[in-house]
Amino acid sequence: MSAMWKLFTGDMRRITGNVVSIIIVIGLVAIPGLFTWFNVAASWDPFANTKNLKFAVASEDTGYTSDLIPVKITIGDQVENTLRANGELDWTFTSTQDAIDGTKSGKYYAAVIIGKDFSRNMMTFFSNDVHHARLTYYTNEKKNALAPKVTGQGADQVAAQVNQMFAQTMTSTALSIASQLSKELNSPKAKTLLTNFNANIADIAGQLSQTATTLGAYGSLTTVAQSLLASSNALLSSASESAGSAGTQLQQSQKGVHDLAGALTSASSTLSTALSASSGSYGAVSDGIDSTFANAGKSASDASASLREQEKLVDQQISQYEAILKALTAIHQQYPTIPMQQLLDSLQSAIDTQTSVRDALGKAADQVDASNSAAQAQHAHIKALAHQATSSISSLQSSFNDTLKPQINTIAQSVLNTASILNGGADSLNKALDGLTATSTTASNDLASVRTTLNTVASLLNATSSRLNDFSRDFTTALNGNDMAAIRKLLGKDPDALAAMLSAPMQVSRHAVFPVANFGTALTPFYTFLPLWVGALLMAVTLKTSVSRKTRAALGDPRPHQLYLGHFGVFAAIALLQSTFSCGGSLLFLGVHAVHPLLFMLDGWISSLVYTFFIYTLVVSFGNVGKAIGVIFLVVQISGSGGAYPLQVLPRFIGDISPFLPVTHSIQAMRAAIAGIYRNDYLTQIGWLLAFIPPMLLLGLVLRKALVRFNRWYMAKVESTKLL
Repeated sequence: MSAMWKLFTGDMRRITGNVVSIIIVIGLVAIPGLFTWFNVAASWDPFANTKNLKFAVASEDTGYTSDLIPVKITIGDQVENTLRANGELDWTFTSTQDAIDGTKSGKYYAAVIIGKDFSRNMMTFFSNDVHHARLTYYTNEKKNALAPKVTGQGADQVAAQVNQMFAQTMTSTALSIASQLSKELNSPKAKTLLTNFNANIADIAGQLSQTATTLGAYGSLTTVAQSLLASSNALLSSASESAGSAGTQLQQSQKGVHDLAGALTSASSTLSTALSASSGSYGAVSDGIDSTFANAGKSASDASASLREQEKLVDQQISQYEAILKALTAIHQQYPTIPMQQLLDSLQSAIDTQTSVRDALGKAADQVDASNSAAQAQHAHIKALAHQATSSISSLQSSFNDTLKPQINTIAQSVLNTASILNGGADSLNKALDGLTATSTTASNDLASVRTTLNTVASLLNATSSRLNDFSRDFTTALNGNDMAAIRKLLGKDPDALAAMLSAPMQVSRHAVFPVANFGTALTPFYTFLPLWVGALLMAVTLKTSVSRKTRAALGDPRPHQLYLGHFGVFAAIALLQSTFSCGGSLLFLGVHAVHPLLFMLDGWISSLVYTFFIYTLVVSFGNVGKAIGVIFLVVQISGSGGAYPLQVLPRFIGDISPFLPVTHSIQAMRAAIAGIYRNDYLTQIGWLLAFIPPMLLLGLVLRKALVRFNRWYMAKVESTKLL
C-alpha cells in the first residue's frame, strides 16, 4: 500500500511540476465540461423558437352557401384569421404559387394550400355523398433534419384547427340564425326555419344513435368472434394433445413394425435354412436307406438300429417344420393381408409326408427286428417315400425363394417406410398446431382491444345523441308553446361560446409524471457522460499508462499490481476534477434543475471513475489496441445508451447491447436524480455501473500477464512500418 501511495504522490508532483503539464491538465479537466455546457445550452428550449420557422399558408377557398343555412361560409378565411393570431410558427399568408416556389427555394420551411372546394367538401358532411376536404402540404426536407418534423406538426395543427373551425363555424352560424329567428318567433318564415333547424338536430341525434347501435353490434360480433376463437383454442389444444397421443402411438406402432419386419426377416431366413437343410437331410436319408438295406443281410440288428436312427432324424425335421408353421401361422393371423396361405398349406403337406416317412421307418425297423426278409420287401416303398419327401421339400423351397421371400422383404420395407412417414407427419402436425394456437391467442387479445374501443365510442355517441334528443324535445316543447324565454334559454345568449364548446367538447388535463424543466435538462445526461467518456480517452492518449524504470527503481521495484493500481491514482484524480467541473457547472452555471443535486454529482463522480478505470485497463493491457476499443465503445454508446432516442424506436440489436454499455446506466441514474427516484432505480443503475469494475480488475491483475507476448509482437510489427 505504501508503494502505491508513494507512486500516486510522485505522479501528482510530476504532473504539477511545470507550466506545460498544468496547462494540459486544465485542458483535460475543462474540455468535457465545455462540450456539455455548449450542447445543453443549445438544446435548452429549441421548440420555443419555432416562431422563427416560416410556414406559408395559401387559401383558394371560394366558400359555399348551403340549402340548410342561407349564409355563405368560407372556412378557408376562417382558418387564416385564426392562424394570424397564432404565434407558434411564423405563418405567412401568400398566394399558392409563391407558397410552392418559396418552399422549393428555402424561403419557407413548409406550405399548406387550402383548395377551392374546401368549404363545399366540408359541407358534404351533412349529405349522403361525403367528400373529404383535403389540405395540400409541401415541405422542404433538405433544409434541416428537425425542421420537417416541426413544420409537420404545424401542418397537423392546421388540420386540427380546420376541423375545430368547421364545427365551430357551422354551429355558430346555425345557432346565430336560430337566436335571431327566436326574436321574430311570430313570423311564419322564422317559425318554419326554427322547425327545420330542430328537425335537423333530431335527425343528427338519430344518426348518432344509429351509429352507436351499429358500433355496439360490431362490438357484439367481436365478442362472438372471441368466443369462437376461445373454442378454437380449446379445439386446437385438444388436437395438440391428440397429436401427441398419436405421436406416441405411432412410435409404438413403429416399434411393432420393426418387430414385424424383424420377425418376417427372421422367419424368412429360418425357413430358407430349414428347407436347404431338409433337402440335404432327405438326400442323406435316401442314401442311408440304400446302404442300410444293402447291409441288411450282414446284420439285422445293425440294420434295425440304423433305421431307428433315420427315424429319429426325420422326427427332428418334423419338429422344426412344425415350429416354423406355428410362427408363420401367428404372423398370418396378425397381418392377414400378407399372402402366405399357399406356403402354409405346402408346409403342412411337407410335414404330413415326413410323418409318413418317419412312420414307415419305424415300421421297417420293427419288421427288421421280426424278419429280415420282410424288411427287404419294404425297401422300395421306403425309398419311394423318401424321394417323394425330397421332391416336396424342393418344390416348397423353390416356391418360397421365388415367390414368398421377395414379397416378405418388400412388405417389411414398405411397413418401415410407412412408419417413418407417419412419424414425420406427427412432428409436422404438432408444429402446425403450436403455430395456430399462438396466432389464435394473439387474435383473441386484439379482438378484446377492438371491442373495448367500439364500446367506448358507442357509449360516447349514445351520450351525445341523448343530449341532442333532450335539446330537440325541449326545443319542440318551447316552439309549440311559443315560449320565447325557453327558446332563448336553450339557444343561449352567446352562440359563439356555445359553438366553441360544441366544436371542442373535451379538454385535456395534462399531468407530468417526474416532470423535467425543459428539453435541455432532459438531454443533460446524454451530453454529460459522452464527454466524460471522451475525457477518459483523452487522458489515455495524453498521459503515459506505464511507469518509467527510474520511478520503479526509486520505489524499490514494486510488484506489477502495485504499479497498475498506484499509477491509476493520477488518472482518478483528473477524472474527479472533470466530473466536478462538468456536473457542477451544469447545476450552477446553466441552471439545470435536479430533484436530487447531490445524487446528480455522485453519479457524475462514480461514472467518471468507472470510465477512466475501464479505458485505463484496456490501454495498460492492450496498448494502442485498447485505445481503439475505447473509441469503438464511444461510437456504440452514442446511439446504444438511449440518451437521445428511446431504445424502443431503434433497431432491436441496439436494445440488446444497451445493458452492456456503461453510459446506459449512468444516464438512467442521472435521470432519476433529475426527475425523481422510482423504486430505487438510482441505486440499481449505480450498481450495474459498478459491475464493470470486477471484469476490468480481472483483466488488469490476472489476464494482462498472458497478453505481454501479444503486446510485444504487436509493437514490433507497428514499429517495423516506420510510419506508426
